[in-house]
Amino acid sequence: MISVVIWLLSLAGFWLLCIVTARHRKLFNLKPLNQRAERIYKIAGFILLGLALACTSLMPNPVDGILVWFGILTFASLLISALLAVQQRRKRKA
Repeated sequence: MISVVIWLLSLAGFWLLCIVTARHRKLFNLKPLNQRAERIYKIAGFILLGLALACTSLMPNPVDGILVWFGILTFASLLISALLAVQQRRKRKA
């Protein structure tokens, strides 16, 4: 159960870090952000990733939890990358 929470926090953190860049916002037709909003999104993304790491302390063996965290981070980043690739392909076809 805690792994699902870690995965969701990691996914949300990576998504926030992704949409900070103007290129990715443009890809999803999102409105431009001012510098303050970009900074808030960036900080929130890192906080979510930090919370995901903190959740590993709730696992029975925290050392194994950190390894699980890195694995979950890998899959969350791959999902965000795949989403970006699919969206770019859709934009090219349109």
